[in-house]
Order: sequence, then C-alpha cells, then structure tokens
Amino acid sequence: MVTNLPAEAIAKLNKYSDAKTVEDKIKALEEFISAVPKHKGTENLLYWARSRLAELRQEEEKERRKKKGGGPRIFIEKAGAGQIAIIGPPNSGKSSLMSRLTNAKVVISPNPFSTTDPIPGMMQYEDIQFQLIDTPPIISNEGNYVNTRVLAIARNSDAIIIVIGLDDENYLNTLKRVIDTLEKRGIMISMQKGYIRIIKHRSGNGINVVFYGKPKFTEEDVKKALSSYRIFNATVEIYGEPSLDDIDASLINAITYKPTIVLFNKKDLNNFKGADLPKDVLYKVVSAKTGEGLEDLGKDIFNILKIKRIYTKKPNAPPDKDPLIIREDATIREIAETINHSNIKYAKIWGKGAKYDGQRVGPDFIPKDKDIVEIRF
Repeated sequence: MVTNLPAEAIAKLNKYSDAKTVEDKIKALEEFISAVPKHKGTENLLYWARSRLAELRQEEEKERRKKKGGGPRIFIEKAGAGQIAIIGPPNSGKSSLMSRLTNAKVVISPNPFSTTDPIPGMMQYEDIQFQLIDTPPIISNEGNYVNTRVLAIARNSDAIIIVIGLDDENYLNTLKRVIDTLEKRGIMISMQKGYIRIIKHRSGNGINVVFYGKPKFTEEDVKKALSSYRIFNATVEIYGEPSLDDIDASLINAITYKPTIVLFNKKDLNNFKGADLPKDVLYKVVSAKTGEGLEDLGKDIFNILKIKRIYTKKPNAPPDKDPLIIREDATIREIAETINHSNIKYAKIWGKGAKYDGQRVGPDFIPKDKDIVEIRF
C-alpha cells in the first residue's frame, strides 16, 4: 500500500479521476506513471496503472479507426436511468431478448455472430427508461476467442445482464467461462470476493467508511491510506474481504464491480437444473420468445442499480416532471451537489420519506425513492 506518494503524483491521479475523455485519461495516467517513484512499495500500483493504460490505448485506437470509417464503434453514449450491457455466448438469445424488451432494430438469426455491432435500445420501467445494449458474443463456443470490444462496453456500463441459452447442454460451464473472462479483465460481478468503492465528495464531514464485509484492516487504515492521496471527504464502501491494495486499484479503475443479472433463456426447453451463483448475483429462468419470467426485470434492474428517483422543485412551483436519478443512499447534500449547489441551508420534502408533507430536513437527511425535494440555499 502506497502512503508516501509525492504531491505531483497525487495531483496527476486526481487529474486522471476527473478526466472525461479517453484521450485526457491516457495523458493523465501517463503523467501519473512518470511521477510515481519506482520501488517495491509501488509495484502493484504501477501494475494496475499500466494495465489500465493499455486498456485505454486500445479503446483510443479503436475509436480512431471508427472515426476514419475503418472500424465499428466501441462505446455508446449513456442515456436513461442506467446503461445495461447484454452479454453472452453465441446463440444465447441476446437479440431476441432485446427485441422483446425494447424497440431496437436487431438481427435475430440462428447463425452465430449475427450481431456484429453494439445496438442500443430503451426499456420502459414505470416513469423512467433503462438503456439496454445488445452486443456481439463475448466468447466463442470453442472458447478460443474473446471479444475485447464487448469487454470495454461491459466495463463502461452501469450493470450487466448475462444471457445463457438452455439449449446448451453445458450451460453452467459456459456461464463460468463468461464470468472468468470478465474477472480476468478486472470486471467483478460479485462483491463477495472483495471490492472497495470510493465516492468522492466536494465537501462534507471527512471520510465515512461503511463495512459490508470483514476485511483485515480498520477504518483508521482506510483514512490514512486516502489521506496519502489527499482525499479527505469521501464515502468508502468495503465489500467482502479486500486488501488495502484494492484502494489503489479502485482509484485507478483497474478493478470495477458491475451489478449483474443472469438470465437462463429458452425456458420452454425445460433444461434448467439449477445454478450455484454468489448471493448478490440475481438469476432468472426466462423465455425471450414468450416473455415468461421477464415481467419484473425492470424492477430487478432498478434494484441492483441501487438508485432512486428524486423530483426537485423550486419554492411555490410544481415539481419537475423528469426525476433526478441518484444513488439510493444519497443525502440532501449530495442531491444539491448533483445540481451544482453546495451551500444549502435546509430542504423540504414530500413523499414516503417525509413524516408529513413539507417536512423540513437537514443536509444529511436521506430521502426515499419518488420523494419531492425543495432545497433552500
């Protein structure tokens, strides 16, 4: 664990964290690597940084080919309340699922690899929409091919749906190959193995550490580690049994967690014999052909994303029609930061989170899904 990085390296890491484009991230990460002292204590940090840099350069090259007309696009701009990548092996029924859930024009064919480019579509859930992305097969049936474009889409998404066809006699082995492919590239579908999520705040009350697992380090260890990066206001969520080194990986985005739903498709074949998956990975047996089992998928996506809808309003005005989509545990202060305000006095709320309509609450209050919030500055 690095605790004595020079100020220049810390500044470059913060620059990387704030970068919006692939080009800016590459430049900042190159500068960060150059500024990090080379010794045994920085080996893991530099390994993660160089691995992430290699991924970014690959993304940049493919985007460059796309602009020149020499290659397909990798990323699709996010829309709606969350972007969900639909991935799986050939002929698992990803495109049929996409056609069932959205109005996207997809190619449905018994021939493998008929989907060659990512295709977005919007799925309605109550008063919001989720953006689903149909992708080419992530692996081949033979296991000798991995689609790095699909991996990039999965890493960039907010959640993942893995589709496995029950016409595959070895469907559990195929699922394992898909999961192993993701994890080898630093994409975790379960928090049970250990994961650290760092949410920086512009202001606040210091470092708030929330333990959802049993790591072999203390809250003070986390605060000391983050202070070495000049991070003094953040929420740190600890899942499973990670090591302090995972703080480095989290800051560099070398390892990322994606909430995941596994859909065992083609339910009509009656070939499902069970599945042994981590407790935090939801699975459903469905039929893209008939829609059976998909009735609550929108609700499931909403729940795994851990988000809520907040309707903001101005004094003496009706609430906005379009909700603000934010983390389910976000406070009034964090909601204000989202709309570029920080110096708040108090807020009034209406809805399930209020004891009574127009209840006055402070900056640390946590409203509930669909609450109406009026922030006073």
